[in-house]
Amino acid sequence: MLEELKERVCKANVMLKTEGLVKFTWGNVSAIDREQNLVVIKPSGVDYSELTPEKMVVVDMEGNVVEGDLNPSSDTPTHIALYRSFDEIGSIVHTHSRFATIWAQAGLDIITYGTTHADYFYGDIPCTVPMTSEQIETDYEKNTGYHIADTLVRRSIPCMTIPACLVAQHGPFCWAETPEKAVENAVVLEEVAHMAIYNTNFQFGLTRISEALLDKHYSRKHGDDAYYGQNLDLTKKKLESVDGEDIEIAPSKNTIELKNISKIAEVSRPVINVPPKKVEEAFKFGDEPVPESSDDMSGDGPLDFTF
Repeated sequence: MLEELKERVCKANVMLKTEGLVKFTWGNVSAIDREQNLVVIKPSGVDYSELTPEKMVVVDMEGNVVEGDLNPSSDTPTHIALYRSFDEIGSIVHTHSRFATIWAQAGLDIITYGTTHADYFYGDIPCTVPMTSEQIETDYEKNTGYHIADTLVRRSIPCMTIPACLVAQHGPFCWAETPEKAVENAVVLEEVAHMAIYNTNFQFGLTRISEALLDKHYSRKHGDDAYYGQNLDLTKKKLESVDGEDIEIAPSKNTIELKNISKIAEVSRPVINVPPKKVEEAFKFGDEPVPESSDDMSGDGPLDFTF
């Protein structure tokens, strides 16, 4: 059952190690067969050097093992929740790669600073708000997946144009149509996370990439009118001419539909070390004012905090 998919998922999991995205067994790759509604995923706690296609675990959309002798990854419910939420997703990668995890632990979005980021992600990489105690104590792994989905939907982020999300205080998740592409997205996420850390240390008015440059770099790799790489039909069209001039390549349709994701148009304000606005308050304070003095305080009189 799903022999080819198991082989591809196995190779993708090994790639996490060879690409330097994981330590020990801190990561996993899965892929889904949408026709059969079955998911192939890495077995839990098995070293990457010991993985074989035969050791991959097949589960249904309820998380029940339908093929395999090993336990599936403990993150399986998270993967399934994302597959349930977004039909476009064909494969999911989770790691604790160093620099992306640093951003996740800080609870910060990764700002779109340049074209390396824009080539793969059409806007800032979002970070979720921290999970509540109830979410953690009840179906933690499943709720992690729905927490990611909620973040994307609430912030109007199309899942396939920004195919990554940071789970606050946890780590990154990436996805794509295929296991190979999902791992590639995870590699690029780690690289832009690394570069962004250096960017945020620059002490001047650093801003997001311009919308025009973001549009150009994203649309030349994605969408119906993408022209990066070896598209034979497009290459043939470019060789043709009209009145001696090359045919102009129109902007991607996605560019028109996805304007102002993550407020990309706001390029004038500095964004150094400014955390994104959250919909939940980190702390809740009472309505009672703090008294200016207290009889319980030691000393001769009220404390003076005037400077």
